[in-house]
Amino acid sequence: MAERLSLQLAFALIALIAAVFYSGKAQFVFNKINQIIHGKRGCSPIVSIGHVTLHYFGFRGRAEGIRLMMEDFEIPYAETNFSKAEWPAVKEKGIETGLFTFGQVPAISTTTGLQLVQSKVIMHHIGRSVGLDCDCSDIHICETLVFGAEDLRAKLSPVLYSPNFSSKLRNDHIESVVYTWLSFFEKLAPVEDNSTNVNGLFFASERLTWVDYVMFDLLDTHVEFSRLSFGDDAPTVDVLANYPKLKAFYETFSSRPKIARYLKAERRVPFRLG
Repeated sequence: MAERLSLQLAFALIALIAAVFYSGKAQFVFNKINQIIHGKRGCSPIVSIGHVTLHYFGFRGRAEGIRLMMEDFEIPYAETNFSKAEWPAVKEKGIETGLFTFGQVPAISTTTGLQLVQSKVIMHHIGRSVGLDCDCSDIHICETLVFGAEDLRAKLSPVLYSPNFSSKLRNDHIESVVYTWLSFFEKLAPVEDNSTNVNGLFFASERLTWVDYVMFDLLDTHVEFSRLSFGDDAPTVDVLANYPKLKAFYETFSSRPKIARYLKAERRVPFRLG
């Protein structure tokens, strides 16, 4: 009798799994199971990472998105900042200890024993630890956005750090590169009147994810870039003026209480060439 009951339960379970799979709701169910187990949303949630030490230069650069996430979620962190003059010695030591895996920063170390490099990898890992991972069904969307953001950011560095940097070089880059890429992202940006985004404007999974921090940091970097003053008569540019969806996202995200506080905080280093 007991054996027959066990078989019936096994067949019932198999039938249930098959029904879920063929209904197209399997991913939804797996996401919910993940959420129940970890108490966090997303495709691959993890435990909290503890206190973080961020290793970087004393300016925004590729570390600013990491700072934004830690500020918004009140992750305790400290910074080890160094100058460009100090970097060769710091780099050599970091490579020796294994902290700087590729001889680059930003890097983080945590009280849980984690050492991690690559800015977007760090942001994703932090996102997983606080329930900001994308849903499994949206991973391709999130990766598209993040890799696209990285492509645009990479195009900025040669201009920003050019010895011949000027208002003309800045404006030429905005006209020839930035506007083109912003038009791409405008097509992917959330719609302001989307009823599913009742708590904000989000790029993926109909909720806040780590990708929103990547996109905000990208937009904020270019907003600041377009406002740089060179002491001449060249006008500054409202780089988001012709991109209403991106502008709405930028303004909405800026108004998140902890983000808004951080953006105005004296401890936030100003945007500069480094």
